[in-house]
Amino acid sequence: MNLEQQRAKAHQLCADASVSVLPYGGGWWLLGQGVSRVVGELAGLSQCDLRRYQATPR
Repeated sequence: MNLEQQRAKAHQLCADASVSVLPYGGGWWLLGQGVSRVVGELAGLSQCDLRRYQATPR
């Protein structure tokens, strides 16, 4: 699988998980319910990268 196919797969994975993919500097900000992560490259993204975190109130 080439780089463009891996990126397309990552976009689809994010869409399926209701996670937005936003440009952020030279990388990407993955933003969704319980997900806030910045990555440099979308290729190679997996489901475990989109695990939701539990926010703890202070």
